[in-house]
Amino acid sequence: MSKPIDYSKFDHIGDSDSESESGTRDSAAQNSSNEETSSSIQTQQAHSTQMPIPTTKTTQEPGTGRYVFSCNGQKVYAWDQNLDEVNVYIPAPPNLPASAFEINIQPQGLQVKIRSHDKFFIDEKTFSKVDKSESSWYLDEDEGDIHIVMIKAHRGQVWDSVLMGNCGIASQGTVDPLTQEAIRKDMMLERFQEEHPGFDFRDAEFNGNVPEPREFLGGVQYR
Repeated sequence: MSKPIDYSKFDHIGDSDSESESGTRDSAAQNSSNEETSSSIQTQQAHSTQMPIPTTKTTQEPGTGRYVFSCNGQKVYAWDQNLDEVNVYIPAPPNLPASAFEINIQPQGLQVKIRSHDKFFIDEKTFSKVDKSESSWYLDEDEGDIHIVMIKAHRGQVWDSVLMGNCGIASQGTVDPLTQEAIRKDMMLERFQEEHPGFDFRDAEFNGNVPEPREFLGGVQYR
């Protein structure tokens, strides 16, 4: 079984990097410290070889309708989608300008970090391919979010999650089957409204399973 992602890395998104201790020690003290450290590591390995599995879930946010991915009870990001794009909303640490963040949107990946930090706190594959040249991001100071707009390379494709995780498995952030069906319905109605602007499809229903918006009746149109 693949090792699950350690989403505990999101716990302190706004914390500064830990500073290393200063000062010098004589060689005897260093040897003693090294021996104690080695003994401690061996003891820990003997007692446990597995990291605790973080508790993750995806729920729908009242009011906005966005899907919220949380880890150990803490919101990591919210997201939504339409025929053209996937929007990601990451709570931003307060009092930081847009220039403090480094956001890399790749054709099949997303990286997010604070520039003063050594490591990315998001560095994962996206659910599907992204049109990098058309994608963008900005800091929404009114909402307090980093808003990332990823343009779908395959217009009309339904994303079941935003990120796949380091193991290539989307299980931590995937919405449930009923929610997937609801997303397909919303996108199908968006497509119908776009292709037939003179009609109102807001209350339309489907008999049976909702078709895939990208493939239905010859495929979605590109604009």
